[in-house]
Amino acid sequence: MNVSPALQQAAQAAVDRLMRELKGVRAVVIASEDGFELAGRMENSAQVARLSALASSLAALGALAGEESSLGACDNVTIEAAHGHLVMVRARHPEIDLIISVVTSREAIIGQVLYMSKLSARQLGSQG
Repeated sequence: MNVSPALQQAAQAAVDRLMRELKGVRAVVIASEDGFELAGRMENSAQVARLSALASSLAALGALAGEESSLGACDNVTIEAAHGHLVMVRARHPEIDLIISVVTSREAIIGQVLYMSKLSARQLGSQG
């Protein structure tokens, strides 16, 4: 995978911003649709590659579900679990489609996480 340095820097800046501005964030990973990490930060860095691969698989399932139910392209997938949330948002960049994955504790406000993740996706999509 060949990604421009400018896009990699923008991805890392988005990770840092989400980690800094959202309450309860445990991890943020930005990866390509096929699961290769561009930028990420989490409590246990050994899990970054696993989260990238998981996000890729879940985004593919979301895309399939959107198409099969005639809803169109899937823009995000949100999972609520016993101890927190996983939010995955697609960022469409002219160079490559990306997936922003945010893992939070239960104290996170899911609406804020989704809003900030979508804002980051739009900003990454407009990076030239």
